[in-house]
Amino acid sequence: MDDTPLPAVKAHLQRHERELQALHWIVQAANFTMPVDDIMELIYTQIERTLNAPNFYIALTTPDRDALTYAFYVEDGERLYPDTRWTLNTGLTSQVMATGAVIRTEDYLKECAARGIEPSGKPDRAWLGAPLMASDQTIGVMVACSQKPNVRFSPEDERFFVAVAAFTASAIERRRLQEHLEAHAQQLNTLNEIGRLLASSLDIHEVLDLVVRNAVKLLGAEAGSLLLLDEDSGDLIFRISCGPLGNELVGRKVPAGKGIAGAAFSENRPILITDAQRDQRWYAGVDRSGDFVTRSILAIPLNARGSTIGVLEVINAKDGHPFNQRDADLLLAFGAQAAIAIENARLFTMTDQALQARVEELTTLQHIDRMLNASLDYAEVMALTLEWATRITGATVGMIAALHESEDGTRGLRVLAHRGYPPDVMAPYMEQKLWPLERGLVGFTVRAGQTLLIPDVGADTRYEAVTPDMQAQLTIPIQRENRVIGVIALETADRALFSPQAVDFVSRFAEHAAIAIDNARLFQQVQRANEAKTEFVSFVSHELKQPMTSMKGYTDLLSKGLAGPMTEQQQAFIGIIRSNIQHMDRLVQDLLDVSRIESGRLQLELRPLQPGELVREALQSFEHILAERRQILTVEIEANLPLVTGDRVRLNQVLINLLSNAIKYTPEEGRVTVLANRWSANGNSYVRWQVQDSGIGMTPEELEKLFTKYFRSSHPLVRSVRGTGLGLVITRSIVELHGGQISVTSEAGKGSTFTVLLPIKEVAADA
Repeated sequence: MDDTPLPAVKAHLQRHERELQALHWIVQAANFTMPVDDIMELIYTQIERTLNAPNFYIALTTPDRDALTYAFYVEDGERLYPDTRWTLNTGLTSQVMATGAVIRTEDYLKECAARGIEPSGKPDRAWLGAPLMASDQTIGVMVACSQKPNVRFSPEDERFFVAVAAFTASAIERRRLQEHLEAHAQQLNTLNEIGRLLASSLDIHEVLDLVVRNAVKLLGAEAGSLLLLDEDSGDLIFRISCGPLGNELVGRKVPAGKGIAGAAFSENRPILITDAQRDQRWYAGVDRSGDFVTRSILAIPLNARGSTIGVLEVINAKDGHPFNQRDADLLLAFGAQAAIAIENARLFTMTDQALQARVEELTTLQHIDRMLNASLDYAEVMALTLEWATRITGATVGMIAALHESEDGTRGLRVLAHRGYPPDVMAPYMEQKLWPLERGLVGFTVRAGQTLLIPDVGADTRYEAVTPDMQAQLTIPIQRENRVIGVIALETADRALFSPQAVDFVSRFAEHAAIAIDNARLFQQVQRANEAKTEFVSFVSHELKQPMTSMKGYTDLLSKGLAGPMTEQQQAFIGIIRSNIQHMDRLVQDLLDVSRIESGRLQLELRPLQPGELVREALQSFEHILAERRQILTVEIEANLPLVTGDRVRLNQVLINLLSNAIKYTPEEGRVTVLANRWSANGNSYVRWQVQDSGIGMTPEELEKLFTKYFRSSHPLVRSVRGTGLGLVITRSIVELHGGQISVTSEAGKGSTFTVLLPIKEVAADA
C-alpha cells in the first residue's frame, strides 16, 4: 500500500491537472492560425502557472544558423524586447542548441564552469533549457530560469518543460511555414502585379527603368543594374543603374564572361556572391563612394525567345543579410517576365522605327503627289517628276521619257525632261526623233518592264554613255494599269549612291508619278478636244448667224406686205417661222457665249453700275407676260444701294435669265419676288439680288446637276417650254467673272430662290 500522504497525492494530481490543461491550451494554440508572438505569449502564460520561473525566454537561430537572437523575453514577470545577438560558443543556451540535449541545473555559473564554457547573460541560479526541435533540426532553445536561491527545477518540471518545448517548436515551425507560404503568395502576387506593370508599356526606356526599380524593391536591395547585350561588339552594356551609384555605370561595357555579370551571362545561370570583397570577379573600383560598399551580389541572366539578352543584378540586401537561394529563385521568376517585357519593347521600338520611316516616306510621297497633281501641265509634271527622282537619290543626271508611236507605227521613247545631259544630244529626242527601244539600258527597261540597277555601267555592254564619268545607272519603268508608259533614268559617279532603300523608294515614287503623268497626258488630250470643240461650235455659230439674219429680214419684209398682200394663214405661217428663227438665234447666241467663256474670250465692259436700276430695267421685259399669267410680282429694292462694277449688258442677261426661269416655271396666279439689298458674308460686303418663285421647285438630285451644260429637268412643265439648258451655265460664269457668287435653294413643289452676290465697288473718299 502506497504510504504517500494524501495532501501530497492531491497536490501531485492538481499539478498534473495544471500541466495537462497547459498542454491542452498550447496544443490548441498550435492548431490555430495566430502570430508567432501571440503563441509565445500563451506558452509563457501556461508555463508561469505551472513552474516557478520569473525569467523566461525563447531564443531562435538566425537564417544562416551561426547565432541566436531573442524571439521572446520575460524578466521578473515583465515582457522586454532586447535585440541581443550571440554566437553559438557562449552560455548554456548555445550548449543546448549545439547538442540538442536538455540542461537542468541549480547553479548556472557552476554548470558553465563544469562544462568549460563562457557564461552569457545575467548570473541566474536555477536554469532549465530545452531544445526546440522541428523536422530533426534544432531551431532554437526555450529557457526558464530564476535568480532566487530557493528555486529548484524538479525532474517533473523538466518533463513538463520538454513536452511544452516540443509543442512550442511545432507551433513555431508551423507558423513559420505558414508565414513562408503567405510571403511566397505575396511574392507571386507582387510578381503578377509587376508583370502587368511591365506589360503596360512598350517604351524601351520606361520598361528598363521599371525592371530595375521593381527588382530592387522586390528583393529589398540597396542598388540594382541592368546590362544588355550589344550584338555588334558582343559586350554587355550597363543600360540602367539605380541606387547610390546612380548613372555612373550607365554606358560602361563589360566583356561577356568577365566579372560577375559576365559570368552570369556566359554561364547562363544565377551568380550568388555573399562577400563581394573576397570574390576575384568583383571590380572594387565600382565602389567609388565611401558611403557605399558592395557586400552581397545576386546576378541572373535574362533569357527571351531562346537567347540570352542581358543580365539583371541586385546589390546588398537592406536588412544586412546576404542574398540566398530563395532570393535567387525569386529574382529568376521576376527575370523571366522582365526579359519578355524587354524583348517586346525592343521589337516594338524596332517596328515603331520602321513604321516611322514608312510614315516619313508616305508623307514625302504625299507631298510629291500634291505637287504633281497641283498641275495638269504635262511639261511641268515631267520636270517635277525628274526633279524629285534626282533629289531622292542624289543622282547627278537623269531623264524621263514617254513611250511613243510614230505615224508609221515605229515605237520609241520621246524625251520629256532631262537634267545634266548635254542639251544638243537630248534636243532631237524631245521633238523630232524617238529613242529606239533597242538602244541602251533605258530601252531594255521599257521592253522588260522591270527596274534595273547597274552599279558598274562599264561592265554592261547594254549601257550607252551620254555623259562622261558616270559609274552607276538606275532605270525604273513608269507603269500605269500594267502597261509601261515611260521610264526614269538616273546616273551617278558614285557607285554606292543607289542603296536598296533608295531604289525601293524611287520605284514607289514612279508608281505615284505614273498617275500624275497619265492624268496630265489625258488632261492635255481633253484640253485639245475641248479646244477643237470650242473652235467648231464658234465656227458653226458664226456660219448659222448669217443665214438666220437673212431669213429674219425676209420674213419681216413678207409680213409688211412688200411682196404683195398675204392671207391670214400666210401671216400665221410667217409668225411661226419668225418664232423659230428667234429660238435658233437664242440657241446660237448661247452656244457663242459658252464658246467664248470656255476659251476665255468673253470680254466685259466694266463700269460703275446702280444695281437697283439694273433690276428695274430687266423687269420691263416681263410686264406683258406677268399680266397674261396673272402672276403676282413683288419688288423690294433697298434705298441708296452702293455701286457695283460690271458689264451692264451681261448683268442684265443674268437678271433676265433668272426672271425668265422664275416666270416660266411658276404656274398662273403664282408669286414672283425680286429683292435687292446689302449683304455681308465672311467679312466681305456685297449687293445681293434674289429671285424667288412659288413654282415647281427642284429635287436634291436636280439641284446637283443644275449648273451643268444642257441639263433640263424631267418635269412636264419644264419639258413643255423650249430651252437649251445653257442659260444657268452662262449665268453662273458671268457672275463669277464679276467676282461674285450664285447659289440656289429649292424644294420640289414649293418653289426656288436664286441668290446672286456682287462685290460692292470701292469709291474713293473726296479729297
